Amino acid sequence: MIRRYMFLFVLFLAGLSYGETVEQLIDYAVKNSPQIKAYRYEVESVKGDIKSAEALPNPEAYVQFGRLYSQSESGFNLTEISIHQQLRLWGTRKNAVEEALLKKSAFEYMFDFYRNQIAGEVYKKFYEALYYRELLKIKEENLNIVKSFYDFVRKNYELGEETKLNLFRAEKDLKIAQLELDQVKTEFQIRLKELSGTVGREVRSVEGDLKVIKDIKDLQIDQLPEIKYLEKLKESVEKAVLVQKGLAKPQIGVELIAGEDAAELGKYEFGIGISTTLPVFYRNEGEIIKLVGTKNSILQKIKQRKLIYRSKIEGLKQKYAILRSQLKDIDSKIIPSLSDALNLGKKSFKLKVITLFELSDLRKQYIEALVYRAQLLNEIHQAYGEYIKIGGIR
Repeated sequence: MIRRYMFLFVLFLAGLSYGETVEQLIDYAVKNSPQIKAYRYEVESVKGDIKSAEALPNPEAYVQFGRLYSQSESGFNLTEISIHQQLRLWGTRKNAVEEALLKKSAFEYMFDFYRNQIAGEVYKKFYEALYYRELLKIKEENLNIVKSFYDFVRKNYELGEETKLNLFRAEKDLKIAQLELDQVKTEFQIRLKELSGTVGREVRSVEGDLKVIKDIKDLQIDQLPEIKYLEKLKESVEKAVLVQKGLAKPQIGVELIAGEDAAELGKYEFGIGISTTLPVFYRNEGEIIKLVGTKNSILQKIKQRKLIYRSKIEGLKQKYAILRSQLKDIDSKIIPSLSDALNLGKKSFKLKVITLFELSDLRKQYIEALVYRAQLLNEIHQAYGEYIKIGGIR
């Protein structure tokens, strides 16, 4: 029994040691983020427009009562009743339904656009936190190197083989290395809090490899969510113009009429009538002009957004290529060279061929190269986050 509890406890600790992946956090954010839920409700609200478009106008009823008074008799009679039903002709109902459906489709594309925005922002915040976790490793390595220098100098100083000036310098480097490590730890926790705010729940740690880089693939501009949203919105406005043109024509209604005979009370006449409007001037001209202006405005927005997206995608591709080229150089040439120089410097210092100052300079160059490499990786991931905002996760 004790072994069983110990095993479960070990599993619990093992679970705590792993952070959350970017896929897990993006999946959670796009499903549970309050922003996403708000956008989803906007899509749902358009269903009301579809219902309104499908519905027929309610019939109108008119009822008239009269009371007869004379010297010999009096009575209460129903004198007239009519029921009027407005018809929806000229394709107004069909076009109104299609207008609402197109608007719903447009809102769904806009929902995809907002979802990509949140996914891209989570991706960027995640890799920024991962970048600071990588910096932690670099600063820990730096501290270990500095501590090994300090231990060596202090031991030789106690043996009388090292100067007090070098001991002071080694102590100073050790303190600075510890301060830098503490600062990065604080920055890492700040980035986790920012990531938590974007995701919508607490994120205690992150799990991933900063060195894993994805390729930026070509995107079809016409298929981007925002462009599709504007296209569907334009089509919706075109249908709205047809609706207004239909409403501008004579509106016909059917009427059932029943009235008491004026000459012979108590008897009723029944009839069926047809009513129509007679537009002397062109009706709904103002509404149509407004809708045509809206359509032209959307067309210009589509052109503008396409130009912006093309330039943005090309810029991301160029930036990606430059960053990856720099990363390749630093991985294949600079870091190995500085690592070899540092190892040689350690041996040379112990043999008193170089000074502690020269050795510290080699260490700084090596650590700065590692930091620069991490920065390049972070910039690559930040660029990929912008790519996700445009085209979604690929």
